Amino acid sequence: MHSFFKVKTAEDIFESLRDIKPLRIEKVHITNTLNRVLATDIIAQEDLPGFNRSTVDGYALNARDTFGASEGLPTPLYIRGEVKMGEIPNFTIKRGECCLMPTGGMLPEGADSVLMVEYSQVLEDGMVEITRPVSPLENVIQSDDDLKKGQVILKKGSLLRPQDLGVLAGLGIIEVDVFTRPKAAIISTGEEVVYIEQTPKPGQIRDINSYTIGALCNSLGAQPIYLGIIRDKFDDLKALIEKGLHKSDVVLLSGGSSVGVKDLTLDVFKSFKNTKILAHGVSISPGKPTIIARRGNKTLWGLPGHPSSAMIIFDVFLRYLLGKLSGLSNLDKFGGRFLEAEIDRNIDSVSGRDDYIRVKCSRIGERWVATPILGKSGLISTMVEADGVIKIDMNTEGIYKGENIRVMLF
Repeated sequence: MHSFFKVKTAEDIFESLRDIKPLRIEKVHITNTLNRVLATDIIAQEDLPGFNRSTVDGYALNARDTFGASEGLPTPLYIRGEVKMGEIPNFTIKRGECCLMPTGGMLPEGADSVLMVEYSQVLEDGMVEITRPVSPLENVIQSDDDLKKGQVILKKGSLLRPQDLGVLAGLGIIEVDVFTRPKAAIISTGEEVVYIEQTPKPGQIRDINSYTIGALCNSLGAQPIYLGIIRDKFDDLKALIEKGLHKSDVVLLSGGSSVGVKDLTLDVFKSFKNTKILAHGVSISPGKPTIIARRGNKTLWGLPGHPSSAMIIFDVFLRYLLGKLSGLSNLDKFGGRFLEAEIDRNIDSVSGRDDYIRVKCSRIGERWVATPILGKSGLISTMVEADGVIKIDMNTEGIYKGENIRVMLF
């Protein structure tokens, strides 16, 4: 039996992972790059939109021709022609002239503004009266208003969002260099765990953690590799972890990390050559019985068997790790959403560990209020009911009703 001889703080763990390197670079079509991380800066090779463009339906004209125009004293202009969508105008606007202009159309040479059609009155003989003045560039997007050639539009390490894909498409960029998605091998351990297709016998439970952990990986752009359930036998467990190390960048085991006669995770981790045990226990609740090891740029995690504990450890540490492997430059933005709220009751805490408390959030008037959901870490229902968790720092002994707290939303 092992004691928790190498319990580490959260900061210790982050420090031991700080030099994790991003994975290799691959070229990917932009349709497959949502939530991928750029491996190079993207520089605009052209202006966008690339031509002076109208933002309204109306008349393209020279703004100087409209100065002094009013409903009582309208200015007459000759309609030179009409601009067609998607076409280059084949005429020039001279002083005293205008042309019909659709929203999004290209301004002809000589025009510097667009009058909305509502402020005009068509006359006979190809003339139109202008009933209000316009300013130069009014209702016009200039050729480089959106993007300028040579501008860095997306930086290396950026997580690509739908709007980023839009700007790439607008510039005609079909493929980009991104970091490879991390692969995470997922293994469930324990004599009591059965596959979800099975009906558990008394004393058995279905495999929950493979699905919650796999879904968390997917939500962060990592690829889960499900290796199934393994019983507590040293040789079998080692062989499956070896397979996981070969196939993936991170190996995630759930169960087998608490102190006990049949808990072999630590022994198996220690049996691999060139593998360093980073922690046998972390100063976090829930989640203390977590084992972490590292071999080069790969890490092995013995997560607690209780679903809530495993998910908390994932949110605290594996978001950070997967962000590092993905090449993300701003790790604070990786999958984390936060809400400022007021706690609605006192919560005690034990100093010397970080406590993560599940909470339900509700809107009361102009403020958000967080209500603790108290329950054992083995209950998945508390995670379903909760909207997120709050952290009580190890250097405090609790929080008081009415305090403002930060909720890390699920």
